[in-house]
Amino acid sequence: MKISDEETELLTGKEKPEEAAKILFEKGVKIVVVTLGSKGAYLYCKEGGLQIPGFVSKVADTNGAGDSFWGGFLYRISKSGKKPEEFTLNELKEYVRFGNAVASLCVEKKGAIPAMPTLMEVRERMGQ
Repeated sequence: MKISDEETELLTGKEKPEEAAKILFEKGVKIVVVTLGSKGAYLYCKEGGLQIPGFVSKVADTNGAGDSFWGGFLYRISKSGKKPEEFTLNELKEYVRFGNAVASLCVEKKGAIPAMPTLMEVRERMGQ
């Protein structure tokens, strides 16, 4: 489940991403990611939680940032062939980092769809 930091209180009654993610996990969600804008994202799974920093970017338009993050994250999930409960915190950390890179590139251009980066651009942003 992916929510933004603006949705934590609405869904859980808790403002802090750490508290909200834990509540959602305890209700049965296997993987919780709370996006934090330029600060990255907070990840919670069976091994606990941690914040994964974002990438520095020159923001032109934030439309599509959350969708692009989720697309990048789910792309990595889909390539793994694993069930949600099988992932380790370290694996998911890398997937969140990938999603952060996708979103950081998306916000540097105008328009959500035209701003979607290529895989090569994402890898370059990640230093790969």
